[in-house]
Order: sequence, then structure tokens, then C-alpha cells
Amino acid sequence: MSKNLLNQLFFSIEGNANNPAIVLGHPLGMNLTVWDPVLPYLIENFRVIRWDLPGHGLSPAIDKTITSLHLDALVEPLLAECDSLGIERFHYVGTSIGGMIGQQLISEHSNRLLSATLTNTGAQIGTSEAWLSRQQTVAESGLSELACTFVTRWFSEKSVHHQPEIKIHWENQLSQVDDYSYGLLCAWLAEMDMTSALSSYKKDLPIQLLGGTKDIATTPELMQILANLLELENVILLEEVGHVPSIESPEKLGNAIVSFIK
Repeated sequence: MSKNLLNQLFFSIEGNANNPAIVLGHPLGMNLTVWDPVLPYLIENFRVIRWDLPGHGLSPAIDKTITSLHLDALVEPLLAECDSLGIERFHYVGTSIGGMIGQQLISEHSNRLLSATLTNTGAQIGTSEAWLSRQQTVAESGLSELACTFVTRWFSEKSVHHQPEIKIHWENQLSQVDDYSYGLLCAWLAEMDMTSALSSYKKDLPIQLLGGTKDIATTPELMQILANLLELENVILLEEVGHVPSIESPEKLGNAIVSFIK
């Protein structure tokens, strides 16, 4: 991925520039608006930075001349944006692939972090074979055809029962994601295994982990493996929540972030 394209990723910066910065990383197939329900809990006390992954939301698609992403391709534009804003250190919150970017920050750039909250993620999510298979399926069928199947895995039955509109909305949003960019991010996930990298992270960095009891993508068991690697005592599990707590349980997530940072 070229430096020029990295610099074109869409960033949203809100709140008082004098407040501590908090950066929010969204899941694969979604976009920065996934954090909208949590924003009211953060905006008064933080400068909130959100961004769209390549080919997601308002960020441009990856050019098809680019056939792979190097492992730092997602963390580098984030740090570059913080540098351009004069933000030396920040709190970080990331879900799913956003949580894997958070793990890279913890292991390689802990000097930039004030704290890290990782939700619904793992040191290794799924298998390499499964991600490469998904890349191929998306290339053949397209996300507009697959959106219904994929989104079904994101939310718990209880969440969809009480908020049926979230499934419809996110199927529509996923349908608009660039197929090729999504596929390259699947290939990136196929390569990502943070198990050894996390063994030597800076132990005095405040880190909390949150998951959902109904998450079938990054299960509580997978989250516990990550907790063990980070030498954390426990994972905060949100009852009847699936893969996306910022949508399914924004009040609990927002309060957990704020109370942890305080």
C-alpha cells in the first residue's frame, strides 16, 4: 500500500484539542460510525479520533495494483495522523481487527499509549485458511450478496430482537464496503498472530479487555487466551452481547472505558 493512499484514509477528529486524545478502531466490514452510540460518553472529556479502514466508510479503496498489505500497514497511518495532530500519547479503544491494531500498539508502540481497551478480539482470530477462503468467496460473490450471512454473526439474537434495525443498517453498510479492500484485510488477518509479540510488552501499561457472552467470532475463551498473554486477571464479559458492544451495549461500554481511564 503506497504512502499516498495511507495518507488519504478518512479521519474524524472531534472534541476539545486540550483534552486527552482517545482513538477508536472499528471492526472489519463496519466503519467509524459504529462508535456513534459511545461518543456521548467520551466527547466531554476527550479529543476523539476515529478513522475508516481502507475501502470502508469514507476511506478510499485499495488500488488493485497492490496485492498485499505489510503487517504495519494499518497502524502506520494512525500514528502518522496522530503525529500530524501533535498527539504524542493517546488512549486507544479497538474492537475485532481494531483490537488487533491495538495489540500492535501495545507490543511495538507502547510509548505512544496512555491506556488500551480491547474488545472482542484475539491474539489470533480464526485460522489463516478461513480468512483466505473468505477473501476468495468475497472476490467471487461480492459483499452485497454475502452481507446478510456475515452480519448475522455480528450481533446476539437478543440485540437483534430488541433492535431489528441494526441488522438491516449494517447489512447495507457492509454492502458498500469495497470487495477488494475487504479481501486484502482478510489476507492481513490471515497473517496476524500476536502471540509471541505480546510476550514482552510493557507491563505497566493499563489494559482492559471486554467481550460478549454471545460472541461467536471472538469467543470469551479466545479473549481469555489474550488475557493470559497480557497477564491480566480477567475479561469483562457483557451479558447477551455479540461481537459489537459499541452498538449492542453502548452505555456499559462507554462507562467501562471512562471508569477504567479515570
